[in-house]
Amino acid sequence: MKKIIKKISISLFSVMGFSCVLWAVLFFNPRLSYANKTQIGQVTIFHNQDLDTGAEEVINNVIEILKSSELYDKNFKIQLCLNDDEIYPNLFPVRGTPLAHSRFNKTIIKNGEIRFNKNIIEIRWEAKNELRKYNLTWLLAHEFTHNLEYNSNPRYMFRRPQGSIDWKLEGYDDYIARRFKNDGKLRDKIEKYLIEENNIHNGLPASKDEVGSYLIYSNYKYALIVQYLMEIKKMNFDQVCELDKNINEIYSAMLEWRNN
Repeated sequence: MKKIIKKISISLFSVMGFSCVLWAVLFFNPRLSYANKTQIGQVTIFHNQDLDTGAEEVINNVIEILKSSELYDKNFKIQLCLNDDEIYPNLFPVRGTPLAHSRFNKTIIKNGEIRFNKNIIEIRWEAKNELRKYNLTWLLAHEFTHNLEYNSNPRYMFRRPQGSIDWKLEGYDDYIARRFKNDGKLRDKIEKYLIEENNIHNGLPASKDEVGSYLIYSNYKYALIVQYLMEIKKMNFDQVCELDKNINEIYSAMLEWRNN
């Protein structure tokens, strides 16, 4: 009996080991899953269907936005994996129905239909059977900034709590992607956020932001807090990551600064 159990255990571990190796090979080599790849600057797009004519313009505009980040590295290669493949976008499980997510140097489009020629990504919001359009430049700039964070500060990226929203990362991503950096409008945006937050709580429909995409209010709030920390408190990205303060405490301090 012991020999049988031992053989079964060895077989199970062998299968698990092979599965892990196969997963790693597929995940770190998206070229194996896609029929095509297109190089645009430091970004490689993996896709099966033909790209829209606007792909190059969108990607170049995104790279220009990334250059405003202190984390930008012109030699860092980013891989964009589209969701026109049945295997690759499902290799890495994620909670909910996000438009996209980022791991290491890879940004993976998970849901929605990309239209480079219109600079949008469309997704149907099932709760109200509503077709929503999001600004594609914003989305890619947000996700590519995640890639920059993996490249710049992997220590923080791997030791942070997994499976939960990190306001520091999401805030910094939107701070860069929405081009908030040094725009001189922090007080005005705090005022707008307070108004929109009140509207949402009272059941009014969501409005659109400066780049024409629906506001994700948690990320918008986080971006304002990051702008406050970096431009008013003169902190850099690593210092924000190491900050050991409750977000509500920082938010209250930001509102006090705004009132004064």
